[in-house]
Amino acid sequence: MKNFYFSSAPAQSILLLALFLTLILSLFLLLAAYGRARCRWKSCLHLSLFLFFLAVLSVLAEAFSRISEGREYKIWLPLPMGLLWGITLVADVLMIWDLAGLWRRGKQALTRDSVKQALDMLPSGVCYFTPSGSVKLCNRQMDTLFRTISHRDLQTLAELQDALADCDPGSGVTCLSRERQTYLFPDGKAWRYRQDEVKASDGVWYTEAIFSDITELYEKNLELKAQIQRLKAISRELKWLSDNALILAKEKEVLSAKTKLHDNMGAGLIAIRHILRHSRMEEAANAVDLFRQAVRAIKYDNADPQGRSELDKFLHDAGAIGVNVNLFGEFPGQGELRRVLILAMRECLTNSVRHAGATAIDIAMEKKGGSISVRITNNGRPPENEVVPKGGLRNLYHHILDCGGTMEIQSKPRFMLTVVLPVIKEGSE
Repeated sequence: MKNFYFSSAPAQSILLLALFLTLILSLFLLLAAYGRARCRWKSCLHLSLFLFFLAVLSVLAEAFSRISEGREYKIWLPLPMGLLWGITLVADVLMIWDLAGLWRRGKQALTRDSVKQALDMLPSGVCYFTPSGSVKLCNRQMDTLFRTISHRDLQTLAELQDALADCDPGSGVTCLSRERQTYLFPDGKAWRYRQDEVKASDGVWYTEAIFSDITELYEKNLELKAQIQRLKAISRELKWLSDNALILAKEKEVLSAKTKLHDNMGAGLIAIRHILRHSRMEEAANAVDLFRQAVRAIKYDNADPQGRSELDKFLHDAGAIGVNVNLFGEFPGQGELRRVLILAMRECLTNSVRHAGATAIDIAMEKKGGSISVRITNNGRPPENEVVPKGGLRNLYHHILDCGGTMEIQSKPRFMLTVVLPVIKEGSE
């Protein structure tokens, strides 16, 4: 087989054209693989391949030029045409295969465009600033939010900080909390701003500014506040109903006691009439004493209690049903604490008359530190069974819990109710 120097001119031209295209392909592969080759030897191979074809093409092109002009030439590469074609085709196939591999790896590798595209797809507003304060990388969401606040493009970190420190009234952006750096935008979305310092792989510190969407959390917070207001209104209504229930129970017990006094007075009149008919003077004297006590109680009950304090009304009601109240210690001033203690005293008053037949109750108050302790006992019959809170005592227990206090009931050897309540400072109600 003839070598290049003794081949026809068309065959030489076609081979030179093939070598030139291979050289261009090797140059393209060298440039495409620059900075991407994982092995150093592969980079050296690409460079060597380019230089090899450059040298072969230069030698053969010079010889072709001299042959065409009829001048003398030197035979530097006395290789058969088939071998040259084989080297060229094999090199082309290998380089095309290598380029395809680089293209596949390029689609999987991170590039500047892929990083920017991924950053733009984030729902949060993200921006990175250089140490000098200029923008290094910023996504679309951050651009949109900043334009809403200041109506211009974001250029520096100082512009962003100034815009957040003094929101433009015309932008419609409202600062919800300076401490938490939360802002409400005109479209109804709430965003929280956060700023941190991050260190890159080259050791340079960048400022990271992020806007996070907290709209759902903001709406849930508004719903929670509305529910709290509704619960407070319901709590006030329940408290009003509970207070009325206690008042009604108290009035019912007092009315029962008054009815009992009236019945006793009527029974006393009948007894006196019967005794006088049979001349039983000793029994008549006892009946008269009972009758006088009932009359005194009714007369005392008819006294006008208008304008008196709750404590005076309690003492008046106790006297009306014939119960002597012994109060020890200093009674607290006006307020929620005083109201709850009056409720406890009234409950014990009605229960002691109704269940124990008491004629006197003792109320001892003692202030210890930040709380006040109240112990209530009576001179009536001790309970036959363990006292279980129900009805009025149960309602009283809920009132005491609402005030942050405790209630304890002692059944033996005699009934004792102990209530401990925290002292409420003036003006804190």
